[in-house]
Amino acid sequence: MPTITFSQSEVLLRHTNLPLVLTSGYRRKVNDHWDRVNAGGQFFNGPVLAASAITEDDTHPRIELALTDYAHYLYAAHDPTHEFDCRAVFSAAIILTSDNFLLLGEMASHTSAPGQIQCPGGGIELGDDRKLNAKACCQREVSEELGPAFSRDLRLFQPICFKTGGKHSTVGIFYAMALDIGAEQAAQLFSDYQRAQGVTGELPEFERLHAVRFEFQHIRDFIKLSHGHLVDYLAPLLIDNWQEASSAILALDRDHHPSSGTRTNSS
Repeated sequence: MPTITFSQSEVLLRHTNLPLVLTSGYRRKVNDHWDRVNAGGQFFNGPVLAASAITEDDTHPRIELALTDYAHYLYAAHDPTHEFDCRAVFSAAIILTSDNFLLLGEMASHTSAPGQIQCPGGGIELGDDRKLNAKACCQREVSEELGPAFSRDLRLFQPICFKTGGKHSTVGIFYAMALDIGAEQAAQLFSDYQRAQGVTGELPEFERLHAVRFEFQHIRDFIKLSHGHLVDYLAPLLIDNWQEASSAILALDRDHHPSSGTRTNSS
């Protein structure tokens, strides 16, 4: 079960410039698994930054990152023995529309997690300046997965929590992102972006965009109906920690938009 830690401070990231050292026997298992899952050559074994150390405190949580690769990530994610977990670090956006809907993406069939429903986001990468910036990574991933219109004219884009543990032992850094557009317009923008990708021959990472009213009952019903297709952090974040998550988002929204009214209800 993932552990959710709420914090409105940016998580401090430091790249150790050291690789994760895997034993030769374990690397053979990774390579054999990679040869099987990538027989068609559809995946790219790119670099993955994984947590080598995590320090949690009330001011600025800190994560040290070391370098591994996507083959290790895929094998570790399917290894029931957890012989050498790949604690890949990602950032993701909890996106709310102006009419109080939560936006979630459903992974396309050509990806490594077809049909999985999750928050838009992706792995932490070094920037062009060779620095680590989780917020910039999150904004880039939202633009790539939903379209550039989703990362412009934001009312709110602030850290809210991070998660550790869970099914694949990944580390997630989450931001609250409030849009100045409604769910219907968001759906249209996503559809336009998919068509544009089709013209250029680019394969979209998300096959579908889900809009769920940001109220406890609606989210609980959606999660119940989508059981088996959800990424492991959604239920712990939005059901088990509903009061703290919704209160934190509302507090941030009021700080940045004092005239806004209540955006959510709890049951």
